[in-house]
Amino acid sequence: MESLGVTGGFSGAVIWRVSISAGDSRPRQLCLRRWPQAHPSLTGLLAIHGLLQHVATAGYDLVPVPLATRYGETYFVHEDHLWELAPWMPGEAILASMPTDEKLSAAMQTLAQFHQAAQTYSFEGDASRQSQSPGLQQRLAMIQNMQQGELQQLWQATRTAAASDLRELAFELLEGIGRSLDGVASYLQQVVEVPLPLQWCLRDVRHDHVLFDGKEVSGLLDFGAVAVDSVAGDLSRLLGSIVNDHPESWQAGIEAYARQRELSSDERRAIVGFDQGGLICSAANWVRWLFVEGRSFPQIHALHNQLVWLRDRLQMLATKSTASNASKLSGPSRGRLTQPSTASEGPHSIAVSPWMHT
Repeated sequence: MESLGVTGGFSGAVIWRVSISAGDSRPRQLCLRRWPQAHPSLTGLLAIHGLLQHVATAGYDLVPVPLATRYGETYFVHEDHLWELAPWMPGEAILASMPTDEKLSAAMQTLAQFHQAAQTYSFEGDASRQSQSPGLQQRLAMIQNMQQGELQQLWQATRTAAASDLRELAFELLEGIGRSLDGVASYLQQVVEVPLPLQWCLRDVRHDHVLFDGKEVSGLLDFGAVAVDSVAGDLSRLLGSIVNDHPESWQAGIEAYARQRELSSDERRAIVGFDQGGLICSAANWVRWLFVEGRSFPQIHALHNQLVWLRDRLQMLATKSTASNASKLSGPSRGRLTQPSTASEGPHSIAVSPWMHT
């Protein structure tokens, strides 16, 4: 057993890599995970495991389906934690270190394939349907709370904290939020009421959750946030973590996804709302966790990088027109996007290096 410690972002899950040898055969590689006490609940974990089993049965073999215990359960409880044992997925998360257009396309197509396999999944009555997006509604509600005074409360809490590099970053985040808040709120109000196809989605899929073996995707990781929502949220999350604000790469990623699963014009517009609303809400959450709730995070280097990434993207967001970008992303009436002829014509109008990551 090899302890990998707290991995996979800031959730608090602890991972062990387990090798099981059987005679002269090649050792079997497994992943032992101890979930944090706060999340998920047992019901939530059963929903996660059910989704993984469902997509695997549908032929999507890039997810680690948990193994059953001798009692037939896919989890066990030890020291007040939920635990699971699953196959170790092969490959490496190399979209950040060795990026190519081919890998971007492969990542987006495998996301579309996952969505197709998950479309028929149902857990305790929560299944695919046509409705307003919970994710867009949550983002708009958070942003409206900030407009109504919460942003000033975050400023006050940060000003009274001890001086530090994190506090300086928090000041920059709050400034970026303030410059973008009204424009993003206005756009979200236009799209939040539009019914969208909802289904079980990942909701927290980033470049480091997609494994590659050479040019091929070999695994998809991290299902702790799964819930029913619009696939547009997953597209915005994955693309935003890979290409930031590079317009051609946003277009290329969306089109690669659409070749596998068609996107409606409403879903394309929702991608903008998820991305830009998510940036503001994520930045506000970090300031709240650090300077209001006083949470601590042991991965200080990863935390610093995350805040710098958010700061830089918020600065980009403040310089562009949300409405203009959204009209480009929604495409013609058929719901298809045309490839932009110049960098300024893409869905995210500031052209920077496409390969800068969280």
